[in-house]
Amino acid sequence: MSQPVPAYSPRVMALFRDLAGGGPLPAGEGQPIAGEAMALERGAWVRFEARIVNGRVVAGGFRAWGCPHLLAATALAAERLRGSAITSPPVCDARALAGELDAPAEKLGRLLLVEDAWSELWAAARALQ
Repeated sequence: MSQPVPAYSPRVMALFRDLAGGGPLPAGEGQPIAGEAMALERGAWVRFEARIVNGRVVAGGFRAWGCPHLLAATALAAERLRGSAITSPPVCDARALAGELDAPAEKLGRLLLVEDAWSELWAAARALQ
């Protein structure tokens, strides 16, 4: 008997297909920073990257490995990077991401990695001050 195929919300599928902001951060103006979190035993890795000029993100993106929910959540969070100020970074909350993506409760552990990598990114940004 085969395993049932997990159902993904239309939002997850749209983000997963596009993965806007995915890939390495291209060279450019500004101080590069990164934040990373992983749980390889759970099949999950997230890395946010950004460039900072005058206390603001001028370019941002991510790299990630994991299930469609994790990749979609990472892409969703990365959309909020550009233009953000070091002094007031946007919030990235795993439970809120899970709600936006209709992710099942068992995915919360993986989505917490998105939150952890996000926190590491902004800690690196604050260290520039």
